[in-house]
Amino acid sequence: MRWLQLVLCSIALFWGTPALARTVVLLRPAPDASSALELLERLRGELLSVGFEVSVRDRPSGSEPSTLDDEFWQQLAAPGTVDAAVDLVGEPEPVAVDVWIVDGEHRFQRVARVSLDANTENAFKGAAIRASEVLRARLFEKDVGATPPAAAARPTQQSPSAPASEVDTERSWRSRRYGFELGAAVLASLDGMGPAMLPIVSFDWALEPALVLQATFAGFGTRPSITTAAGSAEVALQYGVVGASYRHDWDHPVRPLGALSLGALRTAVVGHAELPREGHSVDQWSFLLDVSVGAALQLSHQYTVVLAGHAQLAQPEVAIHFGEQTIASLGRPNLLLTLTFGVWP
Repeated sequence: MRWLQLVLCSIALFWGTPALARTVVLLRPAPDASSALELLERLRGELLSVGFEVSVRDRPSGSEPSTLDDEFWQQLAAPGTVDAAVDLVGEPEPVAVDVWIVDGEHRFQRVARVSLDANTENAFKGAAIRASEVLRARLFEKDVGATPPAAAARPTQQSPSAPASEVDTERSWRSRRYGFELGAAVLASLDGMGPAMLPIVSFDWALEPALVLQATFAGFGTRPSITTAAGSAEVALQYGVVGASYRHDWDHPVRPLGALSLGALRTAVVGHAELPREGHSVDQWSFLLDVSVGAALQLSHQYTVVLAGHAQLAQPEVAIHFGEQTIASLGRPNLLLTLTFGVWP
């Protein structure tokens, strides 16, 4: 029975031990900021629920953890006092939450800024959950020794006053590296052929937040008609390209982009001639170079709208003849305007 008692004691000991033996201090704002106090309670409840030890302290007026020479913060960052701090940004209504970690030099280092999404019903709850995830990830790295002791003793490379990134930018990018876009393209030639409306689909693979590989296909749309006194011709177009798109990565929902792609263009021409002439059908494939510039509107981490202008060069170019007369040509160049809606599940 002695061994059973030891096992039960061990279970009770481990059961009562928090999963994360880390202390987080919440910095309490001014008493009259009711929404800030509500957010603070959300943070406190979320951190307690995942095993953090939480304390709440009044934030000195006008101070923040980046003020390293302040006596308050020096005491707060003293060894064995706290492991992290969470501060509210914005007065009187909070707009974000800053997450700070005490580094190897016993200084506060800001590791993330969690922005509140005002368009959601549970903005405070969402911010509290994301702040908790950041703290768990960062402090767990310390627990498992992700940073070698020699490296931990060196001063951090990131300045505490450096601008903080969105809390889940890196995580959301890594979890949403694949996406697809649906939309429409308007294609026209500069030499005799009117515009064609083509459905377009793209499959995306983000190598990094700013660099996206794309495979694009467009076709099975309207067929522009070319009419002369000798007859008429209907033109059907399809093309497929594979390339890379660079989308400037900055803190703004509208991101300029440029893309370069290579692929193939299929042109099918069905001719109708006045008697006694006879119409012919021609099907031609051409090598295609596509260059585009535009902008991507980031609606959220999951949805984008992309507007772009394209210039396409085809080799060999496509020439449409009636008898000895060339009445139209394509691919020198073709101009396109595309509008797509993208989803990154």
